[in-house]
Amino acid sequence: MHAELYYQDKIAEATSQVKKLKATRNYITFTKIILFLLIIYFLYSLLTTGNLFALYTGILSIILFVYINYTETKLLQKITYYTELRHGAKIEVEYLAGDSTHLPKGDKFKDLSHAYSHDLDLFGENSLFQSVNRTVTPNGTQKLSEWLCSPLKSKERVLQRQQAVQELSEDPDWCHSFRAIGVSHKLSGIAIKEIREWSEEQLRLPTAMLQLSYYLPIVTIAGWSLCLFSIIPFSLPLLLSFIQLTIVLSSAKKINRVQHQLDQFIHSFSNLHRLMQHVRSKQVDSERLKEIYYKLYEQKYNAEEAFRSLHKTSESFDQRGNILAAILLNGLFMKDVHLIRRLTKWKEKYASFIPEWLESIGELDVFVSLANYRFNHPDYIFPIPDDEVILRGEAIGHPMLPASQRIVNDFQVARLHEFYIVTGANMAGKSTFLRTIGTNLILANCGCVVCAKTFRFQPIAIFSSMRTADNLAKGTSYFHAELLRLKQLVETAEKEDKLFIILDEILKGTNSVDKLNGSRLFLQKLLSLPVSGLIATHDLELGKLADVFPRHFINNCFEIAHSGTEISYDYKLKPGISQTMNASILLKKMGLV
Repeated sequence: MHAELYYQDKIAEATSQVKKLKATRNYITFTKIILFLLIIYFLYSLLTTGNLFALYTGILSIILFVYINYTETKLLQKITYYTELRHGAKIEVEYLAGDSTHLPKGDKFKDLSHAYSHDLDLFGENSLFQSVNRTVTPNGTQKLSEWLCSPLKSKERVLQRQQAVQELSEDPDWCHSFRAIGVSHKLSGIAIKEIREWSEEQLRLPTAMLQLSYYLPIVTIAGWSLCLFSIIPFSLPLLLSFIQLTIVLSSAKKINRVQHQLDQFIHSFSNLHRLMQHVRSKQVDSERLKEIYYKLYEQKYNAEEAFRSLHKTSESFDQRGNILAAILLNGLFMKDVHLIRRLTKWKEKYASFIPEWLESIGELDVFVSLANYRFNHPDYIFPIPDDEVILRGEAIGHPMLPASQRIVNDFQVARLHEFYIVTGANMAGKSTFLRTIGTNLILANCGCVVCAKTFRFQPIAIFSSMRTADNLAKGTSYFHAELLRLKQLVETAEKEDKLFIILDEILKGTNSVDKLNGSRLFLQKLLSLPVSGLIATHDLELGKLADVFPRHFINNCFEIAHSGTEISYDYKLKPGISQTMNASILLKKMGLV
């Protein structure tokens, strides 16, 4: 089914469900009002007449009220779920229409010093992150940014990711339910931090108290037993219970704090658990997804078992709210101390797995986003990791441009030390082409689909220099900033096995003669490094490097057509050095000369 039609169906289905559920809730609200009035009436009747029928019907009304209140809570959760499902589908319809306004931009991940993220528009308005990201967990959002910024260098890992993305993209219903549940039960970054901190915190009570909690309750219970048979006086077991209560109360402040932290943890972990329950509902076949499922559910200590165990402990802590029960249980058993011991054992058993569970859900969250991107772009293809060619593609287009505006080109870089020098007039398409290759290579390295008819590539590190800026605060001039960027490129190349570079008009901050000479020397320097890539330039003379080093430098260009006053662009890559320029024509057309 076409993506837009699918989302329209989802919107209609979710809208219908919300309407039905809200109608049901109206009936429930009316029923609750009636039951509340009945409870008041039966209570009044009981107090004034002592009628046992009023007592029994009053109790029944209270039970029904509690049950209906529970039902309403579940109903509200469903309303929230379908509302978020509808909202998510509406966002996708807007995205497919070219409107990304309501999608996160990832501005917090912007890094001007990163190898390529700033130049290739990874984050910000109309960015790749904005197109791909549909994560619903803080770990997932962070991990997606890392995947975009840290290319894989393993063919096997790329294939594993592709298989996972392919499998999930074939089940859009499950993926959109995952997102709706994730948004309905949102996990904030603070909540994740609290989960980590709580799981790592050590619970400590005085050693003497812990030891007494084993033996003193035995003596106390024995004392009360003997008292029942009038063997010992009542005052002795009463004194023992008083001692136990005093010991427990001495740590009441600490135990109260532990309970408060546990309540917060349970709330956050419950949200995570709802996602885990949905994840478990799906059978998976791809290797990477099976590894994630193993970490969550099939290890000796799994997340489901951990949550059930902790939830029971939390319910036991909640009983402390009943003062009479708390006095009785602590007076006999020192229950609060045993609860702390029970919680300590839970941490010893499960706490070390919590970071792994968070990471696993985060990784699955990223796969859901990539699967959604693949579903939204059924005409995009999975690239083929290759051990030989650096990059070879047919009909490669910019994935961020609408199909109606997208011009595609064939392109290849066969091996290391092979560089394509791209020349052309202003606005002829050089920079867009560089970003087309770079963006698709990033997607390929992530295990995602690319905008091309065919695409083979080596998993490879990437470095670009396209948008250098000065920094007055640091006293860095534009030219100095360029040199620092190129120095960073060389240092990166010296550390990598292979590097794909994308350079746009280097050394712009000096005169044309100096720029040409410096560019020649720098490109020749690159021949000694494990590098290949693209260099766009207006310096036509730089193209003569192909005459000196024909195995290493290849000329391509973007040409324009003009009649002297009008200019047309076809944005098609052609062999050779550009023969046409347009600055003078544009100046005349705009009345500047």
